Amino acid sequence: MRLKLILSLPLLAVCSAAQAQTEQQFRQCNGPDAALAIIGCTAVIDARDSNPKLRSGALANRGLAYMKRDQMDRAIADFERAVMLDDKNSIALLGRGNYYLQQGDQTRAIADFDRAVALNPKDAGALTQRGNLFLAAGEPEKAMADYTRAITVDPKNVAAYTNRGEAYRVQGDDDHAIADYDAALKIDPKFASAYDDRGVALTDKGEYDRAISDFDTALKLDGKMVAVYSHRAIAYESKGAHDRALADFDQAIKLDPNNPVTYVNRGDIYLDQKELDRALADYNKAIMVDGNYAEAFNNRGSAYARKGDLDHALADFDMAIKLNPRLGSAHSNRGIALVKANQFERAIADFNSALSADPKDALSMYNRGVAKQKMGDRVGGDVDVINARAIDPNVGK
Repeated sequence: MRLKLILSLPLLAVCSAAQAQTEQQFRQCNGPDAALAIIGCTAVIDARDSNPKLRSGALANRGLAYMKRDQMDRAIADFERAVMLDDKNSIALLGRGNYYLQQGDQTRAIADFDRAVALNPKDAGALTQRGNLFLAAGEPEKAMADYTRAITVDPKNVAAYTNRGEAYRVQGDDDHAIADYDAALKIDPKFASAYDDRGVALTDKGEYDRAISDFDTALKLDGKMVAVYSHRAIAYESKGAHDRALADFDQAIKLDPNNPVTYVNRGDIYLDQKELDRALADYNKAIMVDGNYAEAFNNRGSAYARKGDLDHALADFDMAIKLNPRLGSAHSNRGIALVKANQFERAIADFNSALSADPKDALSMYNRGVAKQKMGDRVGGDVDVINARAIDPNVGK
């Protein structure tokens, strides 16, 4: 979600042809066209009679225009100069904060957003932007508080409704999330992102047909939203439409061949369909794109294990756990491979780690029981098997 930040600069009175030209430059500086904004704002900045506050405003607007054109070095230079000239320029602070956010510097970003909100507590845009930062930082409750304040200030703030919906969704409250997406779409029925987000929430609820309908609408409004293809693919796969899911993942990869998650998701379908070579090819591509992607190593290890190649499988599980020691599925998968390799004590240690991450992991509990039985601990093994089947009656069958 991109926040629209346009600063209103005062226009000069039209008294002569020369001043009419200056008025045009002010309109350009305030306008939505980035190229024209740069031209107009530069004229205001360079004008001899521009006072510091006026120059600061023009610098902030030009910085935003540079950001639209992905000229980030020029953007941050303008935001810095704008704040130096007027440390109460909330638009410059928001622009600089957004720059820091894109650079991954959340500490500086939140400091600028806090200053901007303090200067203008009723700035719905600033509140929404700070909420976005909290949401991205994994603090959905703080994000919701800012979104709610933004909606109170501006009841037609589509971004605040949509992003508050996402904050609800990541906390598992899909019903409230859907209500917020509905509110956003009532305000703007052509807001593609809200259809996509609502589709994800509906997928979470198992309402796959309704979700697919929302994804279809989102793509009709914006066919280049790559994530929607992946989201629709997951909904199709969840209802057993494997071919349609694969077609959507294919399209997502065509539009963005550098997203490792899409390769892993497509590889998982191939893995389920026992097309192990295709699965391995996708996991290999994911690892080529991102060599630190633990899930790709974990899933490739599963493919190797199914091919009977325990050495490669164990090496991949080792790497997945090294990259993400809290990845419970990697511990579980390595445990299964170690059982096959008759390394029961190490396997039990891995199942213990998996169960620490998820105490209701029936498969790990069942397999730990099997490992205990093979080590001669019949009673302990039977207890684990019984407890596992109390969680999932079909585990191990």
